Amino acid sequence: MYKIWKIMDPRSTLLAISVFLTLLGLTIHFGLLSTEDLDWHSDGRPAPLVERAAALRAEAGLPY
Repeated sequence: MYKIWKIMDPRSTLLAISVFLTLLGLTIHFGLLSTEDLDWHSDGRPAPLVERAAALRAEAGLPY
């Protein structure tokens, strides 16, 4: 396995993998946002308020 790094530069290989995975993740997320069923921004359900979440954590006995 170590001989593959004599053929390919490790820095450019890791950079290419990072760029590919970032673009893949963005493509998947924007693809999901463009559908009617899986769009989590405009589904009509508001995000929980910070104060309410803090109150629920306090009721449960969580430290923060």
